[in-house]
Amino acid sequence: MADDPRIARFTALKAQFPQSEMPRWSLATAYEDAKRYPEAIVELQELVALKPDYCVAFIHLGSCLIAEERYEEAIAALEEGRRLAIEQGHLAPKNEAEMLIDQAREELD
Repeated sequence: MADDPRIARFTALKAQFPQSEMPRWSLATAYEDAKRYPEAIVELQELVALKPDYCVAFIHLGSCLIAEERYEEAIAALEEGRRLAIEQGHLAPKNEAEMLIDQAREELD
């Protein structure tokens, strides 16, 4: 399957700037938008390894893990995203993380 232009562009930027979080974030969200969740998960895992205080990346990681029915992993990522959001004073990401945690827990029941 040929990559869409956004994915191709952000893949090239990631290769050019491997230690920068922005190309990884852009590539991950492009994969997520294309519903290519396994690839988005890899990018988001690399991103949070590179920038472990990126609360929104943890939340997107959790969302993608839910899409792949990996609920326990999703809850762990979302709980970390929620913790960081609280620590950083970000109300909207905290609320989103809590909503997604509830969704993942419902799927486990």
